[in-house]
Amino acid sequence: MIQEITTTEINKKQEINKQQITDICIPRMENNRDRNFIYKIFRKIDIGKIERITENILKTDPEYKRVIIKLKWNNTEKANEIRMRLYNNQPVNIVYEIPWFWKLLLSNK
Repeated sequence: MIQEITTTEINKKQEINKQQITDICIPRMENNRDRNFIYKIFRKIDIGKIERITENILKTDPEYKRVIIKLKWNNTEKANEIRMRLYNNQPVNIVYEIPWFWKLLLSNK
């Protein structure tokens, strides 16, 4: 069965592909994870280069923080798939130590 692609979907895909740098949010991360650990995990999954990391302690739970990552995307199938999921408001889980993972969302800042 051939899947029809609407003009709106084509335009959305083209717009997403133009977005080379995106702010990604990890809404909840343990405070004991430092920037080097984050860089290491993102190098391992190889979806892009981190331009900047911003960390904010959660007011409701100071043992955790919210992390915003400015990411310059690689042009790979895996990176494009993750980027499409994020732009379609679908969370992406990144496993950093089995069974622990981070939920990635597009940042709304």
